[in-house]
Amino acid sequence: MRAILLADLYGSRKNLYIYIPLSMAFMALAISAAATVTSLTFALCASAGAGMLPVVSMGSAEASHWDRYAQMLPGGKAQAVSARFLEALAVAGVVWAYGTALFCAKAALGGWTWAEARFLSAFVPAVCLLSSALCLGAVCRLGWAKGNIFFCVAVCLVGGSGAVSNLLGVSGAGLGAFAGSWAVLALPAAAGVLFGAVWMLSMRWYENREL
Repeated sequence: MRAILLADLYGSRKNLYIYIPLSMAFMALAISAAATVTSLTFALCASAGAGMLPVVSMGSAEASHWDRYAQMLPGGKAQAVSARFLEALAVAGVVWAYGTALFCAKAALGGWTWAEARFLSAFVPAVCLLSSALCLGAVCRLGWAKGNIFFCVAVCLVGGSGAVSNLLGVSGAGLGAFAGSWAVLALPAAAGVLFGAVWMLSMRWYENREL
């Protein structure tokens, strides 16, 4: 497992240089926006984009045939899949910590209410885990060539979320009641359950797929 994780880290460095600054920039835009729904859109782009990093790493591994070599190590395919999901957990943790620090700072300065900061803090890891789980599951089940289509669709959905919100007339006031409820904490909990379920299924799918 350690060898696979190290290989993932070295192989992901190029992607880290792209995805991390982009996620940090979008998260900074999230706290600079005045409307809650605009902040939500930028936070969505930051967290979903970061969550897709393990998927890109998996695609690079398949292109370089690292996934075939990993089968020769103890644990084989199961460890290769687990390494991706562990990477997704690490990414979600980093993005959540960075985002929460920014959200709390803005709330402390009076820019937001603490309820809004709590809402966005719960939203970020939920979206990060969901984007990782769904895209990784698709790649493990279908392979990178077909799973990449699912990945591209997810990117388009995230990118167009702001336009859809405006077309539907969603406003910050419309989110106020939900943002102020402690029920928002169910978002990361539900995403974590789905993430774990997809993790287990992905190991089974990957074991049964010929590389």
